[in-house]
Amino acid sequence: MANLKDILVVTSSLVEGIKVKQYLKPVSAHVVAGTNIFSDFLGGLADVFGGRSGSYQKQLTSLYNEAIEKIKYAAYEVGANCIVGLSIDMDEISGKGKSMFMLTAVGTAVILEKITTEEVELPESELRLENVGADKINLLRKKKAVIEKASANTWTLNDDMWNFITVNRVDEVFPFVMKKFSEAMSHYHTDEGAFERFYKFLLGYLGALSDEKRLALLYNEIANEQNERAGLRLTKIVKDLNLFDFYRTMNLLTNDNWLVQKRALCISTYDKPFYNRQDIQDLTKLINYIQENFRERGTITSKKQLLSSKEKQIWVCTCGKSNDMNVYCSGCEQDVFGFKENEMNSDAVCNYLQQKVELISEYLN
Repeated sequence: MANLKDILVVTSSLVEGIKVKQYLKPVSAHVVAGTNIFSDFLGGLADVFGGRSGSYQKQLTSLYNEAIEKIKYAAYEVGANCIVGLSIDMDEISGKGKSMFMLTAVGTAVILEKITTEEVELPESELRLENVGADKINLLRKKKAVIEKASANTWTLNDDMWNFITVNRVDEVFPFVMKKFSEAMSHYHTDEGAFERFYKFLLGYLGALSDEKRLALLYNEIANEQNERAGLRLTKIVKDLNLFDFYRTMNLLTNDNWLVQKRALCISTYDKPFYNRQDIQDLTKLINYIQENFRERGTITSKKQLLSSKEKQIWVCTCGKSNDMNVYCSGCEQDVFGFKENEMNSDAVCNYLQQKVELISEYLN
């Protein structure tokens, strides 16, 4: 089965020099966007030259690319390694005084008889650019200016800045976006609405990045975030964007920091866009690792009861407090396994994963 990133997408009905081994099925993808995403950019005339809007065109390109990525997911799910006859149409949906744009990508998922990187890529000499447009030079200049301002902490993450770094996939500013994220988290209780708006922009920014880039940046941040609340909120991004990744989650589970391990347990219960038979093996490995390594963190011992020679079992928490069995620590409110009352413990995670394995197996077998 081809890797998702290696799926070839062409508008022609054939790929020259490569035979189609099997036609699988038509596939489609839809991207819906509110018209406000364009009106926000056209509010000022400074962006419009000669009747054209640079921001408008970039947003359309972003939506077009998103549609292609989604249809590649659909093809990958049915085991294809190519989509032929790609067609993308845009329609306007309106009703009750509101309107939205919908991009529809349609193509046919096929299995090519033989497809290698060498067969579909141009020779290196042909990939070299002989000319570069003034718009690309100006875009690069603006990207560098944004990165410099972010590095110097002299930038403002307003709507225009969010739009620029999202549409142009400026992943270089991610560390500085995370600093703003921590600041927004610190004001969460005083201005919850502002934080949720920031979080919505953050999802859009990460969603625009390539799969490999967003996974690397996000999982690395989850591993390094010291604040417990901020770390848990970062794991929610994994949930909201369906970014569960087995190998990266295993790396988090083996982290020396207990808080990071608990974040990994949460991530273990989240989803990826689709599953295959390899996921059955991976999730089973995850279950086995959790069962073998997530044991009591507290020390179970005994002490004499008051006014009695009999002893009773107690447990000593990692924070140093002694507690009766089957109760939460009076000091840090964790149980003997290190979980708070509102947290999903390792047993619950394993049960959930086992159910997921059974459901995947039932569907695929």
